[in-house]
Amino acid sequence: ADADATPGESPKADIEHTEIFMPALSSTMSEGKVVEWLKRPGEFVEAGEALMVVESDKADMDVEAFEDGYLAVIIKEAGETADVGAPVGILVQNESDIAAFSDSPLPTAPVSIDYSAAAGPPD
Repeated sequence: ADADATPGESPKADIEHTEIFMPALSSTMSEGKVVEWLKRPGEFVEAGEALMVVESDKADMDVEAFEDGYLAVIIKEAGETADVGAPVGILVQNESDIAAFSDSPLPTAPVSIDYSAAAGPPD
């Protein structure tokens, strides 16, 4: 860990990653439901490969990855809905970076910090 990190700053900020957003599958779509993830966290996905199935207001459609990477974490599980443009998952470039996302909550999630395990009181 970086001793100079600002409190509350995410260590994941330094890791090259891509948020997977809920796409607008039609002009009238405001939110979508994740029907199924076709990849599991830790799996490699190639650009153009189907990553998940999304239910729009019109139909169920496969959503493809825009770039190569490893699915690090699923933010919205199958059955959950998300607004268009909201992150539903995270891709990382390096397999070794998956742990940084799977071991701790995402910045978009409520974060509870247990200071009892910290080295000492904050300055």
